[in-house]
Amino acid sequence: MKAIKNILVVIDPTVERDFVMDRAKLIARATGASLNLYINNENTLTEHSFVYEGVDSDFFENQRKLFAQHYGKILENLIEECGNDGISASSKFTEAHHLAEAIIAETDKIKPDLVLKSTHHHNAAQRTLVSNTDWRLIRKCRAPLLLVKSRPWHTRGAIVTAVDPLHAKAEQSRLDHVLLSGMKQIAEILDLKPQVFHSYFPFVSTLFPMGGESQEHLDRIRDFHFTKVEALVSKYEISNSDIRLSEGELVPSLIKFLNEINANVLVIGALSRNVLERAIIGNTAEKILEDCPCDVLVLKS
Repeated sequence: MKAIKNILVVIDPTVERDFVMDRAKLIARATGASLNLYINNENTLTEHSFVYEGVDSDFFENQRKLFAQHYGKILENLIEECGNDGISASSKFTEAHHLAEAIIAETDKIKPDLVLKSTHHHNAAQRTLVSNTDWRLIRKCRAPLLLVKSRPWHTRGAIVTAVDPLHAKAEQSRLDHVLLSGMKQIAEILDLKPQVFHSYFPFVSTLFPMGGESQEHLDRIRDFHFTKVEALVSKYEISNSDIRLSEGELVPSLIKFLNEINANVLVIGALSRNVLERAIIGNTAEKILEDCPCDVLVLKS
C-alpha cells in the first residue's frame, strides 16, 4: 500500500450511526490524511414523474432540490464534525443509479489511497441481492478497500491476514507479499498486533487413523507447512508465536481464530480470475464477508 494521504469515505445515510466515520477519523488522525466524504443516493423523481395528471412540474423540481439539500446537510454536519477534530474534509453528493459503479467512478476520478465503506450483515434471502455492491467493489475497485462492520473496535486488537505459501501460481505468491506488507503498514499506523493465519488439509484420512504412524505423518505435514509460512513472513518481522496454523476448512477455522484474538481487521486479497475461479473464490469471499466479526481490508496484487 502507498502512504495514506487521501481517503474516500462512502457514507450510508440510511443508518443512524455509520461506523465508517469512526474508522475514517481514526485513520485520518493517525496519518494526517484528508477525507473525501461521499454520498450517492438515486433520486427516483425522474422526468417520467411529469406524466402525473394535475401535478405541476415545479413540484417535482422543488422535491429534487429538497432531496439534494437533505443529503448536502448531512455532509455539511460531517465536515463540521471533522473540523472540530482537526481533520481536513470535503464532500460530494451524486444521484447515480448503481452505487458500486458510482463509487468506482469516484475512485478513478480522485484516486484515493484508501476507500472506506460500511458493510452490513444480511439474511440468506437478502444476501445475493444486497451484497452485489460490496462484491463488485471487491472485484473492481482499484484502490485498497476497507469494508467496515457495524461494531466498535477492540482495545488492543489484532490485524490478521491469511496466506498460502504453497500456492502454485506466481500471482498468488505476489499477492501474499502484498497482504503481509499491507498488514504490517496498517498495524504500525493503528497500533494493532499483526497475526498470520494459514489453513491446510492433511493428506491422510482421519476417518481410519493408523495409530502412531498416522500422527507422525500429520506432524511432519504440519511442520512442513509451518516452515513454508515461516520463510514467507521472515522479512516482515513477525514472530513464530504470531503464526497460527489450522487443519481443515478455511472459513470456519479463520472465523474462529478472528474471534479468539479480538481481531479488528482481516486483510484479504483479490485476483483477476476466470469465470469458474470467480464462482469458487467468490463463494468463499462472500462467506468470509458475511461471517467475519471484524472489518475487512481488500488489497490487490
